[in-house]
Amino acid sequence: MTEFLLQFVQNIGYFLILPIIIAWSISFFSSLLSQWLTIHTSYTITAILSFFGVVIHELSHLIVAIIFRHHITEFRLWQISDDGVLGYVNREYNPSSFYQKLGNIFISIAPIVGVTAAICSLIKFIWVPGLYIRNTFVILIIGSLLLGFNLSAADWQNFRRGIPLYLIVILFISTLQYLF
Repeated sequence: MTEFLLQFVQNIGYFLILPIIIAWSISFFSSLLSQWLTIHTSYTITAILSFFGVVIHELSHLIVAIIFRHHITEFRLWQISDDGVLGYVNREYNPSSFYQKLGNIFISIAPIVGVTAAICSLIKFIWVPGLYIRNTFVILIIGSLLLGFNLSAADWQNFRRGIPLYLIVILFISTLQYLF
């Protein structure tokens, strides 16, 4: 029993606590960057400069919501609005579906994975050493993408909704690891 509990606690650390720390840290620094940019320029300039980051952020939410079979009611990949919301994905899900409720945790942090994948793809496929003008554009796009890491309060709220079910999944995985 002690081995099982140790495995369970270790899995909680690796699959829940570590991802939370990483996602929160990345989101925090992205938020600081966005705030700094807004203070030193304006909301409109920050919104324009964050275009690629916001689009990838919202596409990440959208794609993962579709994977978890959520009904998309409305979305905007990018906008400049008076309320400061640059993009959104409104969705509905069946609260009695374990799969759809579990999806909340993955939908919420999807932008961390999506933006990271976009940055890595740019560096791997577009960046060419010695092509300074081209690489300057890549750096500007990466700068925009960095602004897309910022997870909103709604993202974190939806993340928290999925934690109890995610703990059940971790418990199941820990049980399988213990048995086999």
